[in-house]
Amino acid sequence: MHNRQSSRAIARLFKFLAITTILALGTSAWAGPAVPPLELLFAPESRLVMGTLVEINPAGRLVFKREKVFGTHKDVPELVDAAVTSNALEDARLQKRYIVGYTTFQNDRQYPAGITPPRKATNVISSSGLDPAVFRDSPELRRILDRAASERGRESRALRRLLLQTFATDDAALQRLAAAQFALDASMSGKLDAADRAILQRAALSDKTNPTTRSLLITAAADRPDDFGPWAAEAINKVLEITPVDGYPSETRGPAGLVLLAFDEASDRGVHVPFASLTRWLRSPQRLYLERASGLIESMYRGRAKAAYEEVLGDAGADPAARQFLEARLHDTERFNAAPETPSN
Repeated sequence: MHNRQSSRAIARLFKFLAITTILALGTSAWAGPAVPPLELLFAPESRLVMGTLVEINPAGRLVFKREKVFGTHKDVPELVDAAVTSNALEDARLQKRYIVGYTTFQNDRQYPAGITPPRKATNVISSSGLDPAVFRDSPELRRILDRAASERGRESRALRRLLLQTFATDDAALQRLAAAQFALDASMSGKLDAADRAILQRAALSDKTNPTTRSLLITAAADRPDDFGPWAAEAINKVLEITPVDGYPSETRGPAGLVLLAFDEASDRGVHVPFASLTRWLRSPQRLYLERASGLIESMYRGRAKAAYEEVLGDAGADPAARQFLEARLHDTERFNAAPETPSN
């Protein structure tokens, strides 16, 4: 049973990451496999470069003037022309120094191996914690990369300390990197002590933390409570209790994916969610939230579902989309309650 739940949890996390990556990237970046991000950055086919941004191409390209190459690679050009996501393009600032991870290959189904050297711009790596691998240069990031350059360094306590320290900063990109490393590297998360787990718990519970970071930590804690501590249910309830229900734009920076993850984790793992934390979502204009909330209400509070739907429908200010959905749900509930019981043999 535990293995089945673990597989579902990992599948949900990867699905969440894949959806948010596709929304942000289109086809411009290399979507790396779900491996720890630091391992991916230092893979043989990856290149990690520090450089100053000298050109922003509105077509989705950033050009960096090379200043330093991490590692011993000799094939990094003086000008790195990188295909990036729309988010990275919006955040880019000329003459600022960045650290960029890109791959020397790209997806191409016409080739037997499925990959080929990029034809034009290099493909920035995009994977869990690297969405994309374009970071503002900082002393904190350089210390992490210097320590992570070797396999021994990636296994060190010093690296764990550096990653945990990112949660005391306001650098959301570094926090996503750290969260993904802990979530995907079981050998690292297995060495967390009580103080380490408390840091990650605070980050997962805080509504100030980036939603993707929270999703990574919550899913990892739900899947491996012995590593992260038994706080996943508390974090799931916090998301459903206080996150605004009004809906969000279709972008990865909003909490939409986090909310759906919380609903799914609560449903699959049998997390008890207070009635009020569920009924508040019946006023959301988002059908996905309405479906998840009503499903949990009917599962956990079947005897109170009809009254909950009627209360929202009785509010003249209820969202039209929610009203239409709940009218149909109320009809189904009444029909189910009126159906005669099938006699048992």
